[in-house]
Amino acid sequence: MFMCRDLVENIMDYIDNELDLKTLEELEKHAGECPECRAFVDTYKKMLELAGKLKDSSFVTPEIRNRLKTLLKSKIKPS
Repeated sequence: MFMCRDLVENIMDYIDNELDLKTLEELEKHAGECPECRAFVDTYKKMLELAGKLKDSSFVTPEIRNRLKTLLKSKIKPS
């Protein structure tokens, strides 16, 4: 079962279209059923769009990705 923390862990690969089909389907199903995750995905996409970097994958370096993942994981309540 896909959970909120799974979405956070996969958000960057989702945005970059780098998820395998099964994970993609599970992420989109969860986001469709969880208003908080849907808002998170929409906000993340909008942030990138507003920064003018949506198609520029070099915008988020591996270091920034790891720091962002760590921050996001720290904000999720354990289930």
